[in-house]
Amino acid sequence: MDQTITAKIEEILTRAKLSPEMLNIIHDSFQVDLRKEEPYRWAHLTLMSCECANGAAADALPGAVAMEFFALAADIYDDVQDQDNDELPWRKIANANAVNLATCLLTLSYEALTDIADPKLFRAVSMALNRTGTRAIDAQFVEFLYDSNEKITLDEYFDLIKRKSGSLTTCACEIGALISGASAQAVRQFAQLGEHWGIMCQIKNDLNDFLDFERKRDFMNNRKTLPYVYLLSVLTGESAAQFMELTRSARREGRQFKQEGREALRKMAAEEGAGHYCKVMYEMFRQEAEKVLNDIAVPEERKGKLRRMIGFAPADKVNETAQA
Repeated sequence: MDQTITAKIEEILTRAKLSPEMLNIIHDSFQVDLRKEEPYRWAHLTLMSCECANGAAADALPGAVAMEFFALAADIYDDVQDQDNDELPWRKIANANAVNLATCLLTLSYEALTDIADPKLFRAVSMALNRTGTRAIDAQFVEFLYDSNEKITLDEYFDLIKRKSGSLTTCACEIGALISGASAQAVRQFAQLGEHWGIMCQIKNDLNDFLDFERKRDFMNNRKTLPYVYLLSVLTGESAAQFMELTRSARREGRQFKQEGREALRKMAAEEGAGHYCKVMYEMFRQEAEKVLNDIAVPEERKGKLRRMIGFAPADKVNETAQA
């Protein structure tokens, strides 16, 4: 199936008649994904959702490839704005051209959808992709506003990641179900499944990245990740003042954030149970996602691939970076 997805991507790139330079950077960018243990995750999530909903995976290929283009564009926009993941191909070119690259990929996602022959289905899938883009961009906008706030609530955090991180996984599952011809109720269930899984992935990423000062700039950028927001909500008195001083130091010093500050933050996160809290929340959304999948009215054997892909890994398997 990976070869089929690659061939479809190449077909769309050939139709687009891009410059050699643009083609090269797109190929380099997709190579990053192909080197992963599970490449084309977005395409496979779309295809498996279609299969799970009693559809044929081949029918969902245009939607699956559209999700790959769309998600790669979102990653590039995110990295350019956050100024991290410096080792990736799109971070080794000028920011202006990285934005051009992401915009090109975004338009290619809609080019992929033009291979859906049924006009009504094309409209429904296009609308799902449009809603995703609108929600994710608005959430990204709000996230940057939150960077300048000293404090946000946990409710504000979860609302944000539902709209930002949950929107892409929601879209992939929804598109797969739409193309399968599933009922409106089943489409909603698949979308809900995707939303829960997207939140799970974001919680895991937040925890893993919180103290990764070499690759990520989340703490230095005052990014309101879950461990950060949790600490804001539980710390009081002298501890709260110390945490705020650490955040100010990190913003001032950037990559040069001192080792003593890093160790103080690590110790504070461990003592306050930031990792444990993230695991509890991950487990809560994992159980909700599993319940949704169990309730979808299709034969259990149809759910196997999707269940394995999402994994439903128990919370004790989530990397507790904040408690390391």
